[in-house]
Amino acid sequence: MSKSYINAGLLLLRLGSGVALVSHGYPKLFGGEGKQAHPALTKLYGKNFQASVERSGPAAFAKGLERMEVPLPQLAAYASGAAEFGGGIALALGFLTRLAAPAVLFNMLTAIRKAHWANGFSGQGGFEMPSLFAIIAATLALTGPGKYSVDDLLKR
Repeated sequence: MSKSYINAGLLLLRLGSGVALVSHGYPKLFGGEGKQAHPALTKLYGKNFQASVERSGPAAFAKGLERMEVPLPQLAAYASGAAEFGGGIALALGFLTRLAAPAVLFNMLTAIRKAHWANGFSGQGGFEMPSLFAIIAATLALTGPGKYSVDDLLKR
């Protein structure tokens, strides 16, 4: 298989997963009661995104983490939001990929264990989606971002 196909595949994997991760991290970091999503994000993610932003936010997310007995829930809320929002942007761009991917992987493995495991693999609250993010992050940590990335531009 041509290397250009592999690099195009890595680009698609990074873009798709990065954009999806941002949609999970943004509400955790910037959400809360009365908060408004940026209009561009609402347009990108659809009509349900605003409700997600209003329901979330660092304080609400930290309360949920506290109920799950996550240590240092306030810090963990910001770390999780940063791994998803910042990690999503980094993966999409292919920027600091080998640092961002392990952060996303650790975050997803923690989410699977603490929030999703009891619900099973599929269905509402299952660990199907975080496991896909974990697999993608592990793959990118192993392969790197490919040629069509900021990391590759900086390497030249």
